[in-house]
Amino acid sequence: MPLCAVCLVLAGCRSASRVDHLTYWCATNTFEIEFARQVVTEWNQDTTHIPVDFQPVPAGQSSEEVILAAIVGKTTPDIYSNIWPGVVEQYREAGAVIPLDQFSDFDSALASRLPPGLIEGFRSPNGQFYQFPWKGNPLMLYYNAGMLGGSGISSVPDTYEEFLSLGPRIAVDLNGDEHPDQWLLDPNILSEWWQRFFDFYTFSIAATGGETLILNNLPQLDRPETFQVMSFFRQGYSSGYFPRSIFQEDIFLKGKVAFHVSGPWMVPYLERYRTEDLHYGITTLPLPAESSEPVHTYGDPKSIVIFSTTYHPKQAWEFVKFFTSEANDRRLLEVTNQLPLRRNLVSDPYFVAYFNEHPKLRIFAEQIPYIVATDHTIYLQEIFDIISQEFDAACIHQAKPLDDAISDMQARVSTLIERESLASKAGRK
Repeated sequence: MPLCAVCLVLAGCRSASRVDHLTYWCATNTFEIEFARQVVTEWNQDTTHIPVDFQPVPAGQSSEEVILAAIVGKTTPDIYSNIWPGVVEQYREAGAVIPLDQFSDFDSALASRLPPGLIEGFRSPNGQFYQFPWKGNPLMLYYNAGMLGGSGISSVPDTYEEFLSLGPRIAVDLNGDEHPDQWLLDPNILSEWWQRFFDFYTFSIAATGGETLILNNLPQLDRPETFQVMSFFRQGYSSGYFPRSIFQEDIFLKGKVAFHVSGPWMVPYLERYRTEDLHYGITTLPLPAESSEPVHTYGDPKSIVIFSTTYHPKQAWEFVKFFTSEANDRRLLEVTNQLPLRRNLVSDPYFVAYFNEHPKLRIFAEQIPYIVATDHTIYLQEIFDIISQEFDAACIHQAKPLDDAISDMQARVSTLIERESLASKAGRK
């Protein structure tokens, strides 16, 4: 849909709502729409509340594109619950979202909800909070237990060396055409920037013990852990353990790959579509070397924001607190099978029954305290474009030495960060 057309649609949505209502947009999947319907219905039953109208985010190529169009046209809703933290800085720079720590009870609401180690990951560089963390999708390693057992493998690997040593037993030619018919791991070879969250970035977070890519406004890409991560993928591709193909079928579901990186959303999918002979487990990512510390991973979190177009910021904040209450977090689990970002999620008696019934999702819930989000920068997509280009050249196609790819990655990202810093200084003058 062209940008102008999107703006017209959104303008119509906004003009149809009255200023004595709050407008809330949710994600477009069926389960979240049902969750939103239940929450809003309960909220509106209390006549002391300002009423809330809800709808799925309008159609477009992506929700981010629709939100940006709405920002340009000043047709944003009051509240949106499916914000990827990686775009919050763009919205803040545009003046499109309000700081939530302006509310006197924000700090207590955040501290009572989030595990302590996760709080700073949602703070903007200017020291304020423009998002309220809602749910997370830790990326972990699915494994085909039957394939491993059939190859004489009795345990899942903990290190890169152990992992790659399984390659000769897994990536084998079954039909005699001199090409493997099954593989060890199936990273996506497409070069879209967001694909690197499922391989390079997630493995980098694990390898560094939970560090992101930028520290004190300086990129941290030219370091030993980056070399170890990229060496792991380069060896996997060069040895034929990882396929250089795009498949029209789900090769993990079909039993053609031993390991697959994904989030908790894959559990209900596998339970629905797997055959009886697919037995799978879930574990943490391998590391460059043995470690007794918890393994960190990318958490693919989603947050809630209040847009600056709202007429009722305080009432919108009250709805956000209601939306993320303990009762609605349990409703989120039961209706969507998605994990709220909440401290002591597994041990809290309020949620124990759910996880007793869903033991595989408990594994992901136990990972919540060790998830990491993204760096706060308006150039995040451009940074991951650079990473994807260098990853493709050095790891997938081996057309560039690793040292050169990492050095170029560091230099190119440094240039972007310097540009952002200059733009920020110019904006303050």
